[in-house]
Amino acid sequence: MKKYAEFKLNIKPFDAALKITEDSKLKDLIVFYDYKVTGKDDEQICIFVLEKYFLRTSSTASLTVTIDNFDGETVMKCISTGNGEGIFDIGWGSGKSFINSVRTPLIPNIKEEAL
Repeated sequence: MKKYAEFKLNIKPFDAALKITEDSKLKDLIVFYDYKVTGKDDEQICIFVLEKYFLRTSSTASLTVTIDNFDGETVMKCISTGNGEGIFDIGWGSGKSFINSVRTPLIPNIKEEAL
C-alpha cells in the first residue's frame, strides 16, 4: 500500500536532514542518503531511502524522502511503499507510522502538512 505526505518546513533542507540523521531510531533505518547544492540561490536537495520491517504486515516497507527548497521554501515529500499484505495490499497503518517516524523530529519546524 502506498502512502504519501508532504510537509512545508521553516528550515533549510540540510538542517532538516541533520535532524533526521541525528535521530537514533531513524539512523539505523537509512539505507541511502545523498545531498546536493546548486549554484543558483543556494538551492539544496536531500534524498533519503529508509527500510523498516513491520511485524503487523510481515513485510519490509520502504520510505523515500526528498527535502528541497527549489521553489523558495523547504518542502519535504515522503512516499512509503511495500507496507501492505495480502491480495488487497492492506497496510494496517504501517505506512502512516513510517512517515510519522520521519515527521516527529521535525515537528517544531513544520509550517504546513498535506497528508
